[in-house]
Amino acid sequence: MSLIKRLWVLCALCVAGIGSALAQPLEDVTLEYQSGGIVATIHLSAPVRYLRHFPAGNGQTMEIFYERVQGVVVDEPWVDNEVRRSPPSGLFPAFTVTTRDQQTKPRLVIEFAREAQFSVAPGPDQRSFLLTIKPDRAPAERVSLPLLPVVAALPATLPADANLAANNRQGFALMTEARAALAAKKNEEAIAALNKLLLLPPNDYTETAQEWVGVARERAGQFDKAKTEYDLYLNLYPQGASVAVVMQRLAALGGQQSGQGIEEATAKKQAARWSTFGGITSRYYASRSKIDSATTFNNTVDKQSISLTDQSMLVTTEDVTGRYVTDDVDGRMVFRGSHVKNFLSGRARQNRVTALYGDIKGRSGEYQARLGRQSGNGGGVGGRFDGLSAGYGDTQVLRVNGVAGQLVDYSNGAEPKFYGASVDRGPYSAYAINQTIDGVTDRQAVGAEWRYFQDKRSLYALLDYDTNFSALNAVQLSGTLGLSGMTLNMLLDHRKTPSLSIRTALNGASTQSINDLQQVLSASALRELAMVRTATTNLGQVGVSVPFGGKWQAGGDLRLSNTTGLSASGTPNTPQGFLAAIPGRGTEKTVSGQLIGSGLSRAGDIWSLSGSLGSSGDVNNSSLFFYNHNVFDGGWTVDASLQLFRQSDQFNAVTTRVTPMVRGEYAVGEQLTLDFDGGIEQSKNDGTQVSTKTRRIFGSAGLRWYF
Repeated sequence: MSLIKRLWVLCALCVAGIGSALAQPLEDVTLEYQSGGIVATIHLSAPVRYLRHFPAGNGQTMEIFYERVQGVVVDEPWVDNEVRRSPPSGLFPAFTVTTRDQQTKPRLVIEFAREAQFSVAPGPDQRSFLLTIKPDRAPAERVSLPLLPVVAALPATLPADANLAANNRQGFALMTEARAALAAKKNEEAIAALNKLLLLPPNDYTETAQEWVGVARERAGQFDKAKTEYDLYLNLYPQGASVAVVMQRLAALGGQQSGQGIEEATAKKQAARWSTFGGITSRYYASRSKIDSATTFNNTVDKQSISLTDQSMLVTTEDVTGRYVTDDVDGRMVFRGSHVKNFLSGRARQNRVTALYGDIKGRSGEYQARLGRQSGNGGGVGGRFDGLSAGYGDTQVLRVNGVAGQLVDYSNGAEPKFYGASVDRGPYSAYAINQTIDGVTDRQAVGAEWRYFQDKRSLYALLDYDTNFSALNAVQLSGTLGLSGMTLNMLLDHRKTPSLSIRTALNGASTQSINDLQQVLSASALRELAMVRTATTNLGQVGVSVPFGGKWQAGGDLRLSNTTGLSASGTPNTPQGFLAAIPGRGTEKTVSGQLIGSGLSRAGDIWSLSGSLGSSGDVNNSSLFFYNHNVFDGGWTVDASLQLFRQSDQFNAVTTRVTPMVRGEYAVGEQLTLDFDGGIEQSKNDGTQVSTKTRRIFGSAGLRWYF
């Protein structure tokens, strides 16, 4: 059975009984060789704002701190403990990317197989981080590039190696022919000879041919294919004698595009290359709570106590990618999903799919198409969907994109259908999208994006206008600036909350169907009802990170936000229902700070202390979070944390919460990891009439297998 068939069979077995999608933040990790090092791009499924990372430039463990940026439309809560592994390469230490504390202080934990040198920057699309890693084999200075290959003399072989001897003779002849063609500047003839050599079984001239077929293509003006050949050399021969030379040639190509009118070599180098990689994680979660409450009424206190097991389930997640690569095409089939087996009485099991798609693109990057369940990637698309997205052209000149499908992240009623188009030209993008539900226009918008990305400076701007509501849906400006080791970041955001949608009319309604509301409301009345049930949020935030003392970094953020209230709407005992007035929250102010240190007690450790103070017209809160990470010999990693939280409201009710937690991980070789965590959450709420104390003991244990 072919790899394609095997992968689809696996996907079919995993997705039997598909439910709604889980919110998994990590999309992919890709590699690119550049002059500054190997750039690993960590792709996320929704917009984020980079805050800081630590350590600044070297270590075995590194953490990237960020905040979710509200999307144009719907946002999903993200899950913890999602893991992606770097693509294989012998040029740098392999690493894993793990999501942590997504609901409190979101961060990505990058764990290298050994100590590495790196730098981090936000990606230009606001949905990625660029992790630049210094390769293990990089020249200390520029090396001289040979003009022609050195053709080694035929090596002596044993009589038993008759096949190798025959292959070496053919390889020697073809290598000599290719050298002569290169000397005569007959690059197409050199490509043909080298391709014939590479079709032979591996021999003593294969490595040299792989290097020089890239040189021949580069000299022929086939820059995109030259990059492919150089990439392949670095992957096949990470310890090869010409690694430094190939990396320098690859870096020199930069952003060059293939020349016009270049005659392509007719001989194919080799058959299509197949690979399969991914991982499977299985984890058991358990928790038990004890709740004590006291209610005072007419000077009489009623006390109650209850104990229960509130969590007992096994969660298995799968991440499988099959990749098909030729000289011209890069194709992938991706499946990511989860199975939840709940052991509590009355709880059903769930099979959920995050991604299930086929993707094909040209190696030159001019075209790309993706079919199946996927995450929306800009263009005004409102989240995960089942459908088709495609694009053609060069983004630096002009690229045209189209998308159509059905959203899958809604659990109530029908799922909206949409189609849209967008164009990209350099840093600018523009889009238009139309979305319907039950035959009614749900969202109809036009928008534009602008990106600036250079070295340690970046800016991103977004505007989204809904023509169905004739109103501005979202405006956003965010950026980062690096100055002498200091990093500044900012965010300005104005948007409708929730995003403009006809479905907002269902808030407070006695039905969950737009079709039912259509029976009693005209299209304009339905829009007006949705509009009056939509608030407006304004947000401004600035932050700074400063390293000091060689082992420390301090950071802080100031955040101001305001959400308007809602007036009363609707009529009681009607399908649209009655929604009482909701007052605005006033200006909410939050000040937060973080102090991070590394190498304080042992090599590679990380210590972090962060805190925040927040206030609004009704609620004041404060929090403190302590975290420690240690890597021990023998494959052990241990984390410990303590979180303190306090909140008071206008009714003098006070809520406090204390949560200590420990987590351990043990690597069994390179492909299997065992990990566990456990903690206690003690919370207390003191109100004027009701007081509660809750003690919750929780833990989980599991294993991850990479392949």
